Amino acid sequence: MSERVLVTGGSGFVGRRLVPLLKAEGVEVFSPGRDDLEVSAGIFPNVLADWVIHLAGRTYVPASWNEPADFYRVNALGTVNVLEYCRRTQAKLIYVSGYCYGIPETLPISETAPLKANNPYAASKRAAEDACRFFSECLQTSVMIVRPFNIYGPGQPANFLIPRIVEQAIDPAAEAIVVEDDTPKRDFVHLDDVIGAIASLRRDPRPGATFNIGSGESYSIAEVAETVCMAADTKKTVVSRGNRRLNDIPDVIADITAIRNATGWSPSISLRDGLHDVVEHARRRGGSCAII
Repeated sequence: MSERVLVTGGSGFVGRRLVPLLKAEGVEVFSPGRDDLEVSAGIFPNVLADWVIHLAGRTYVPASWNEPADFYRVNALGTVNVLEYCRRTQAKLIYVSGYCYGIPETLPISETAPLKANNPYAASKRAAEDACRFFSECLQTSVMIVRPFNIYGPGQPANFLIPRIVEQAIDPAAEAIVVEDDTPKRDFVHLDDVIGAIASLRRDPRPGATFNIGSGESYSIAEVAETVCMAADTKKTVVSRGNRRLNDIPDVIADITAIRNATGWSPSISLRDGLHDVVEHARRRGGSCAII
């Protein structure tokens, strides 16, 4: 009998690629819509799952500054409701968190580095992680936490950085690629590598563990824009407005030793190949990176 996996947020950026992968592995997947699954309200489908992969939540850091309470409601309270479902049904949970380290003291950043949330989005994810650890340690709920760094790939919402750069690169009417600040460096990890990491943990679970998911390298926004131009076979100037984001972080690199040692997973998609993938996807969709 195949395993049953409940995926929250199955219609989102990560879920749209994860659900077909699980089905291809012979897994019975439940990915209900909002009428049957609303984690922040504690509404769950009448199904007993062996696993829950919790993706549902609010993302996009700039929006979190305007709506911090809603980010807490959805990301923190929603995760508590998922944990309670897992506690009652004895389902195992993979919680997909986010970057919560703030400005790092050293690079690369390991899972034992201090958590210093520097925006409401990260704070809501950190609160959700605290709940995961409590349910794991005190209520015997099987939980693993993964912390993806900067995910990118085909289908990412258009308000995120890389889709904005790509759309300018392939737009004949755009004379240059304009970004707010081209200096921050990030660890960009392709969507398919993230999905592979999640799948590796389901096949080889480590209850109570926390794992970074990243590429193990960092690139500046300027380098990303230049690489996109190469992928798009275009020559455009990159213009930085010099507008630094509130509480921005100069550089991040994920230490991915823990998950590599635990499951053998390693990222396989270079930034150059991954950005080429995004550019080609956008061209097929007539200039839009996002899936509507």
